[in-house]
Amino acid sequence: KKADPKAAAEPPPPEDPVEDEELVEDLSGDICEGDFVFQDASTYTGEYIKRGEEVVMHGAGRLVSGPESFSGTFEKGAYKSGEFRSCNGEVYKGAFRDNLFHGVGEYTWLDGRVYRGMWRAGRMHGPGSFHNFVVGTETFTGFSIDGDFNSAASKEAKATYLAEYGSACAASASAALRDLHEKTGGARAPRKFLVPSAVAEEGETPRVAADRELVIAALAGPFPEASAARREALAGLVAGLAEGTERPLSVTVYEESGAPGQRLDGQRLLLPQLQYVGQAVEFSLHPDAAATAEPGTLVALVLVNVSPEYTLEGARWKIAHAEAVPPPATD
Repeated sequence: KKADPKAAAEPPPPEDPVEDEELVEDLSGDICEGDFVFQDASTYTGEYIKRGEEVVMHGAGRLVSGPESFSGTFEKGAYKSGEFRSCNGEVYKGAFRDNLFHGVGEYTWLDGRVYRGMWRAGRMHGPGSFHNFVVGTETFTGFSIDGDFNSAASKEAKATYLAEYGSACAASASAALRDLHEKTGGARAPRKFLVPSAVAEEGETPRVAADRELVIAALAGPFPEASAARREALAGLVAGLAEGTERPLSVTVYEESGAPGQRLDGQRLLLPQLQYVGQAVEFSLHPDAAATAEPGTLVALVLVNVSPEYTLEGARWKIAHAEAVPPPATD
């Protein structure tokens, strides 16, 4: 469907100024409020920002275009999240990307059918559920593939989605692990991989404050110390990602929280898995490598994506859990 409108316990290291530059928007000026009638007779009421002489819908607002309407949040002129009513009266409530239904959303048909679940580029795609699919029937849960819904009885649809989604998440988290190892200097990991302290610090940057809010929504503590992911401690995990290695790393994309064998306590994951936002990926050393690892070496690491976007572009992977070989016992 297309909608067409007009916290670590110890103090972390200093913020890398380059990271904050990633948050700078290409819009300038204060957010204003107003009412507008565009050339196509569509009307807008709400927040906006100006780009030269152009009015850009940005923030909370309502756009009415003939029989269609959208009420919610706009970002740089496009739908971000909210309620879209189509010309035939059917309603979508949820997230958008490029003015398409994208992310978690709910669509209600005029005949009473309701789909709740994941969308991609305007189509149902991913885990979800159908209500009132047939009058008087129970709710069906399952997986959609490019607009086609399949009940849980269809293992093929689930396998197709998990193969695609899991591969993408594993690749993104693996790239983050390599980046973490490369940029870790001294005894601390870069701040962008760490969970901010629970209490705001004096002089902290907007990115740190934003990260704190994102973590609060996706993940509960306790969190590893900043010194847990030292460069030498990460070396074994990164080596296990090398192509052709005899001791490959085990990479697990969580399908649900609290499943047997997971190293991260499922109660700490505050959002459903398989939806990008709040996704956890676990890295574990090969058993042979773990058996010979030196004290202090990380044998397992769990990263969680706290980005609020339903895409891996711009994923923000945070260290949620770390396990290292303990030092030898002393008498």
